[in-house]
Amino acid sequence: MLPWQEQLISSIHKILMYFLRKVIFTGLILISWELNAQVALPTFQGVQAASEVALYSFSSHTFTNSSATGNTGPTLANCKSSYNTSWEDDTDLFNVQTQGIQEWTVPTTGTYTIQAWGAQGGAGAGQNSTDGGEGAKMQADFNLNSGTVLKIMVGQQPSSTSSGGGGGTFVVLSNNTALIIAGGGGGGPGNCCSAPVSGVNGTTSNSGTAATGGGCTHGNGGSSGNGGSASASNYPAGAGGGLSTDGATTSGGGSGGKSLLNGGQGGSGKSSAAGDGGFGGGGGGGYCCSYTGGSGGGGGGYSGGGGSCGSSNWGAGGGGGSYSSSNTNTSNSSGVREGHGQVIITLS
Repeated sequence: MLPWQEQLISSIHKILMYFLRKVIFTGLILISWELNAQVALPTFQGVQAASEVALYSFSSHTFTNSSATGNTGPTLANCKSSYNTSWEDDTDLFNVQTQGIQEWTVPTTGTYTIQAWGAQGGAGAGQNSTDGGEGAKMQADFNLNSGTVLKIMVGQQPSSTSSGGGGGTFVVLSNNTALIIAGGGGGGPGNCCSAPVSGVNGTTSNSGTAATGGGCTHGNGGSSGNGGSASASNYPAGAGGGLSTDGATTSGGGSGGKSLLNGGQGGSGKSSAAGDGGFGGGGGGGYCCSYTGGSGGGGGGYSGGGGSCGSSNWGAGGGGGSYSSSNTNTSNSSGVREGHGQVIITLS
């Protein structure tokens, strides 16, 4: 073989080896990348799966007044003695920092059906007493994230001898953004001069309703999340509180119920015969006929019910208004709840 031929063959060999090494190196890089991707993917999925683990086991729970009565709500101790769950003893998951406002932590991301009922108004006592208006029911579905805190205020019916308004039932986010609210019924008058009408039912409308009956101008229901108004007569009943503002009070009469933002306490009655409003913003009862009975306070709710006349007149309190921020799976009814309110939350 001639020298130039040997040199040509050597050059061709070097070129072939160069390209062979390139191909092998590139192949190894591709194989390594694919192996790393296959290893990394389960790790990523594992992190995602871990974040979806529920904070605790949950299917459904009924939130109640936990045996609390009158114009103040339950304490944490009241709730813990009433509920039998895996979470009420952990204050990171359930707490009552403001009396009557139950703070519940959503256990897992999902769709929840929330049902809320407002409380019935007081029935008054004695001659010509009538029933309090019944609370409204609201229902809807909500998409909630794990760890979200809901504030739940369950409306209470006043005592059996009170003419105060029933409390509204509220479910809001921790920043007080409303999810769903059910209006309480207006108080029925008691021991009045003539046969009066019953308290006005809680309504599914956003606005509260006016008080009714008697022989003078009653207070009107509130709107847009505000408390109701009170009558300008002597010794009238207090109006129901709303989401944002308190029910109105006329000097010398029963006091208006507090809004959710102000704690939801029921208004004070003009006298023991008139009676206090229920927790959840129910208005306190006013005087009725010789001041021995009570005229009806307005029901609490998204917007409060109007307070009724007092003094020689009589009247029944207006019903509280309701609200829902969701239109999914709704089932709403006015005037269907007797006694105290409640909230049922169910994971779909």
